[in-house]
Amino acid sequence: MILVYFLTLSRITSFLYTGIFFSIKGIPNLVKIGFSLVLSYVVYMTLSPDVVVHETAIGFSLQVMSEAVYGMTLGYTTYLIFVTVQMAGQLVDIQIGFSIGSVYDPVTENKVSIFGKFYYWLSLALFLALDIHHFMILAIVKTYEIIPLGSGQLTGFFSLGFMSIFTGSLKAAFQIALPMMMILLLTDFIMGMLARTVPQINVFILGLPLKVLIGITVMIILLPAVAGSIVDSLEVLPYYLDKVIKSFSLLEGIR
Repeated sequence: MILVYFLTLSRITSFLYTGIFFSIKGIPNLVKIGFSLVLSYVVYMTLSPDVVVHETAIGFSLQVMSEAVYGMTLGYTTYLIFVTVQMAGQLVDIQIGFSIGSVYDPVTENKVSIFGKFYYWLSLALFLALDIHHFMILAIVKTYEIIPLGSGQLTGFFSLGFMSIFTGSLKAAFQIALPMMMILLLTDFIMGMLARTVPQINVFILGLPLKVLIGITVMIILLPAVAGSIVDSLEVLPYYLDKVIKSFSLLEGIR
């Protein structure tokens, strides 16, 4: 039935266009559309024939909007992890003095600085290396078993799990950036003490290049630890998706 397929396509397309990796601007739109059509058809072939589709235009429109909200919410949950990592890099940029060099990034459509961009691409490389993109596809397919097609309401958008996800993301951002921030803060403290003891030294001219040198050197040394922290953040993605899906199920009264 074409209406059931269209509902399936609404959830998957909105998920792919808001989720990380699949929403990258560098991927051609024809590739995204083709992948969405094929994946939707595969899922459609596995669905139960008992899907209830409203015959009225208003009822069917609400079903389509509900499916799109489910997909966008799950997709944004995956994107939030990478926003967390990018935020950690921007915190480091503020301490090191690179935040003034922020430029517009056409990929994320945001202003990003050097370390923010570096952390973002490092997390994306680890994301692909760990095959988490495969899990994302599996997760959106499994949602049709937990949240049956066409059974949702728009109230599901207000997920009960989002508050804890946001707080957990902020905590993870500070944990990733904390080692670099502490070292750069210690550098500022040493430079302040040096300015008090040797007033002849122009700390304002010496401080910026010194912080850049120390920051890049420490970044190279701490790169394995930073990568490990990013991997830890990526590994909670299945937990976040599961939490959002269960929140939807709770709000809709699905058991």
